[in-house]
Amino acid sequence: MVLPPLVKGSLQIGKLILLQKQIACKLVLKDVIPLDSIRFVCGLDAAYSRIYKGVAVATLIDIHNRKLIDANVALGTPPLQYIPGLLAFREAPIFYTALRPLLHQCQVVVVDGHGISHPRKAGIATHIGMAIKKPTIGVAKSKLAGTIKVVDGEKYVELQGQLVAKVLVHRNNELYVSPGAYITLSSAVKIIERLLEPDKSLPLPTYYADTLSKMLARKLDKRVIEPKTLKQHKLMDILRRTELLLI
Repeated sequence: MVLPPLVKGSLQIGKLILLQKQIACKLVLKDVIPLDSIRFVCGLDAAYSRIYKGVAVATLIDIHNRKLIDANVALGTPPLQYIPGLLAFREAPIFYTALRPLLHQCQVVVVDGHGISHPRKAGIATHIGMAIKKPTIGVAKSKLAGTIKVVDGEKYVELQGQLVAKVLVHRNNELYVSPGAYITLSSAVKIIERLLEPDKSLPLPTYYADTLSKMLARKLDKRVIEPKTLKQHKLMDILRRTELLLI
């Protein structure tokens, strides 16, 4: 995955927007894996350390036993500041680094962010899906683009005449579920519904990625964990050895 240069001025932003439009033109939105064959799902989320900047975590969940079976972390300075609609250029590179060791087993990736429910139908889940050529799903906590449309009593997000996300209400909060790539909206929703639990605010893969990334950012800032430790040892081994796998 190519790291974009630091955004400086409207000209550079215009280039990134054009790149998103090109990604959207090549987008594949069809089911490439039968739903009943999906067992291993990854989750991606990031937190920020005051000292070490971006802390991205990729998790691997076994849907059958609903357990966290593997995880990986990547540290890095975001290549650009946060700009609405361009989150992928800030976080996708470090997400990809965290995800790479788990790709051989992962069948579907759930990303904290939007898929096609995005002004140019190319959110961070779409960027990652098109890069790894595997099904990706975006799960966001707020609407980024489009208008709400009620269909048969259920809420969706409509953009340019297309239903791009479904709004699920879980623990009294709204989750905006949209396909990223290589999956349909209906299948994306079915998978996310399977991954929700009554006591957790997010689908299992991103719940664990969110929890671990925030915890690791805090531990790094307090010098409880050093970056070299994260580079030299598997994250799951560190968590077990330090009794931090109590989440």
